[in-house]
Amino acid sequence: MKKKVMEIDYDYENDILFAFLDDEYYKDFEYSEFLDNSVSIDFDEKNIPIGVEISNASKKFNTKKQYLNDKLNGVLNISIHEKKIELNINLFVTIHNKSISLNPVDLIGDNILNIPNVETSMAIA
Repeated sequence: MKKKVMEIDYDYENDILFAFLDDEYYKDFEYSEFLDNSVSIDFDEKNIPIGVEISNASKKFNTKKQYLNDKLNGVLNISIHEKKIELNINLFVTIHNKSISLNPVDLIGDNILNIPNVETSMAIA
């Protein structure tokens, strides 16, 4: 089975960061669930998270847009329970040969769509 690693795509002009599984997984996209007005999680037809979109990403990560445009790596955790959805994203950028942690994004939203319980952790590369 292929290891699940999310890729990052950053739209510098619109300040939107998109973490996603490759096309093999994304072909089964079914719907998005918004955690707040700027963060959504994409799900496949089996209610498995396959992507995260963050608008105003530089503000969410409390960093300069140029750092989000660099090579990023990190970890994304999603935990879905009966009443809530928790999202945690920790990103790192290399600046002057040092790995620098960006401000993590931690959000909790209501599970209004009654998405089944699932916990997933994926690397971001």
